[in-house]
Amino acid sequence: MKRKCMSLLLALTLAGSDLFSEVYSVNDKCGIVCSASSYQISENGLALIKSFEGFSKYAQWDYHQWSIGYGTGVDKDAYPDGITEAEADRLLREVVVVYEKFVRNFLDKYGISVTQNQYDALVSFTYNMGNVWNNTSEVTIRTYLVNGIENYTPEQITDAFKLWCKAGGQVLPGLVRRRETEAALFLSGVDYSANETGEKWRVTSSTGIRLRSSADTSAEIINVIPYNHAITVDEKKESGGFLWGRTSYGGTDGWCVLDYAEHIRGEVETVVEPDEEKFDQYSITSTTGVRLRYNHGTDFDILDVVPYEAVITVYETFQDSDYLWGRTEYNGKPGWCVLNYARKLGTDEPPVDLVLRAMPQKLDYLAGEIFENAGMVVAACYSDGREEIVEDYGCEGNTMVPGDSIITVDYKGASCGLIVRVKARRGDINRNGTFDPEDNYCLKQHILGASENDITESGDINGDGIINIFDTIHIKHDMLAKQEEAEQVFEDLTD
Repeated sequence: MKRKCMSLLLALTLAGSDLFSEVYSVNDKCGIVCSASSYQISENGLALIKSFEGFSKYAQWDYHQWSIGYGTGVDKDAYPDGITEAEADRLLREVVVVYEKFVRNFLDKYGISVTQNQYDALVSFTYNMGNVWNNTSEVTIRTYLVNGIENYTPEQITDAFKLWCKAGGQVLPGLVRRRETEAALFLSGVDYSANETGEKWRVTSSTGIRLRSSADTSAEIINVIPYNHAITVDEKKESGGFLWGRTSYGGTDGWCVLDYAEHIRGEVETVVEPDEEKFDQYSITSTTGVRLRYNHGTDFDILDVVPYEAVITVYETFQDSDYLWGRTEYNGKPGWCVLNYARKLGTDEPPVDLVLRAMPQKLDYLAGEIFENAGMVVAACYSDGREEIVEDYGCEGNTMVPGDSIITVDYKGASCGLIVRVKARRGDINRNGTFDPEDNYCLKQHILGASENDITESGDINGDGIINIFDTIHIKHDMLAKQEEAEQVFEDLTD
């Protein structure tokens, strides 16, 4: 931001209420449209600048520069004795010519004509903000002027001015009031509803919208309407999952998808064309949902996320090297999503294969632990190339016996497997997955020095570094606990 303003309260106090009221006076001259080369700020425009800048006799720091008089930038020591209001007026008139040139160059470049009021408002805005007219789409009021200010509502124009209300990173009430005042002056004397026909739309897709010969995605592309361009739509229809609008661009009439544009104003009846073909319904099977993208491909922008179990209508499919894509609509946004993580409704076709798209988080077990499928992603593959993530699969396998164990995953007749590693527990000397009398016998034989096998690791149950009578006590306690547990289960079953 190159220019800042004082608070409105101070500006009003210094300028006076009579001067303030004159700024808004609308006379016949305000509605006259002039050529850019003849534009010159009016006394009303200068009064508007003075009222918000306020008069300062001495140079003062204004956020990023020293200024004097009516906000004119100067060196800190340029006027050690200060200046009078007459001198400040002269300085303002000399300097404002530079800011008028910024505005005129922009208007000339795009062949834009404005009224005197609009010109005064733009010069005041530029005197405060600096030369923003060399920027592109980030300056909304610039975009509106290029597209045709008549394509936007007074509310949108006011909001475009009010986007520039910060100084030092903070929204200042004085700047808010200044933007509102400039917008009010800009809008005065012009009827923005005159000769209204059709609907006004603005292109919001950064890649533009294709203009086609008819309302069909397979129709010939005859042009591309660029980002931020305003169009007039005189006919609308819903067809093939899209909202289409008939418009003109580059001297050519055609149809474009309005789902990638923003409605500005106006109303045209929408004709709904019945679909001649039956579109498929899919239910999302991924618990984290699937991403809705602008087009089929992982490089395109994400528009939304279609949640788990949401049912979508797929109007068209596209198969690439990695995924099956479906063109659909969700939350009013048309786009493409991966159907590999969705289930086609109305069919009970069994899968031809089952694959693991992600292994479970836990692959190492102690004998007797139950298999955990957390993190495992199972996909069912079908004959038409479709793939869906499934949740209600079954798992079977033995994690009781130490060694490599195969876990079998099955779903509707298809199956696949994975290997988990099972380690023996301390005390499971015979490696059968539990503590039993044979393990106790092996411990006693080792203590007596009669053991034929090395049980140094598996026999040290309490982990004290030696195998002795205390380890046999641990085994007996464990066997007793298991016996009591089994008896309790038996009692529960027979009650």
